[in-house]
Amino acid sequence: MNTQPTPTKPRSVTKRVAAAVGLTTAGISAALVMNAAPAMASWQSANIGNSAVSLRDCYHPTKAAQPSQSCTFIKYVPAGTAVHIVCQHSGQNIYGDAVWDYISYSGGEGYVADYYVYTGYTDWIPGVDVCSY
Repeated sequence: MNTQPTPTKPRSVTKRVAAAVGLTTAGISAALVMNAAPAMASWQSANIGNSAVSLRDCYHPTKAAQPSQSCTFIKYVPAGTAVHIVCQHSGQNIYGDAVWDYISYSGGEGYVADYYVYTGYTDWIPGVDVCSY
């Protein structure tokens, strides 16, 4: 009686390496997906309030000490305009609100006093970056 195992056809080294790489890649991909935190937007949708608000450039011709009504006037943003608040910075106090929003919308970008923007918050918006001023 023959006790030797029946010989099997050997796999090529290339196929074995390819299979190992495929399994490793799949395992890493699955681990990354399972451990990835959900992405959060660092901006907030908002609307300009009941009246037009002045859009300000606080960087040109020279950088202002803080966002304020003294910054260069760019244009008026019409009442009700949908905007994205990119970041926020403390600045001139407008009716008890010292937060200024850096906004972007189809007509341009710049600083507006938070007091005039409907954000859903009374001042600082959680999750929105503070502008590096």
